Amino acid sequence: MTIKNALVVDDSKSARMMLQRLLSKINVQADAVDSAEAALSFLESRQPDVIFMDHMMPGMDGLEATQLIKSNPRTATIPTIMYTSKEGQEYQEMALSHGAHGVLAKPASHEAVMAVIQALDEPAANDEQKPQTAAIALVEIDKLVQKHLRNAIAEAKAEISAGLDATTQQLQTHQTHQIDLIQARMHQQQERWQQEVDKTLTEQALFQKTRAMNQRLAVSVADKLDKKNADDLIAIIKSSQTSLESTLAATRSEFQKALQQTAIKAAAAGAVIGALAGIAAALLL
Repeated sequence: MTIKNALVVDDSKSARMMLQRLLSKINVQADAVDSAEAALSFLESRQPDVIFMDHMMPGMDGLEATQLIKSNPRTATIPTIMYTSKEGQEYQEMALSHGAHGVLAKPASHEAVMAVIQALDEPAANDEQKPQTAAIALVEIDKLVQKHLRNAIAEAKAEISAGLDATTQQLQTHQTHQIDLIQARMHQQQERWQQEVDKTLTEQALFQKTRAMNQRLAVSVADKLDKKNADDLIAIIKSSQTSLESTLAATRSEFQKALQQTAIKAAAAGAVIGALAGIAAALLL
């Protein structure tokens, strides 16, 4: 007969609720009381398949209650597990000496509770009245817990490893696909850029692109040439004017000299003529 129901004895409400939840996860229905006295009263009318007994409680402690349960023929076959934070080989021996079947450390884990239930599963307390032949030692519980933990860890590692392998493969495939897409897009973009460059570098395209700039440059050059030519022409005119003025001044000076010489010559000629006229007149008289 399998373990179907349990009695949790603990003055801590949170400890009772936590253990009840752990037991419910493995399909064990658990009643709970908050003292050793309440547990003895409960056992007068009902018999659970297992009892989880706290050690330190107000009034009667757990070891005393366990000893009374074992001394009562009606409840002597019910296995009692000390549910306590106390540890060590010495406490385990003391618990066994008071009639406990084992020690479950607080706070209990799911694996530890399941190991205790599996160890108690055959024979159960409600089977035919058969004396218990051996107690559940803490070492045995630890072995069961470690076994379940190792199995669980191995399964978890296998699942994680398989998941990682699959994820890695998916990531590698996705990464390769993304790289191929990126390379294809880069190649397409490069081809478009090359086509744009080729179009831009044709003579007609270059002429069209530089036409306005060439026109502006030509106008600027023409303006500069016109300005230079005008400046050169003005310089030539000024130079010619200066030369002409110098020539005119020289000509004027020479002309004045010539006039002066002519006047002198004329005056001399007039004097000669006057003299000749006087001589002629004298002769005629």
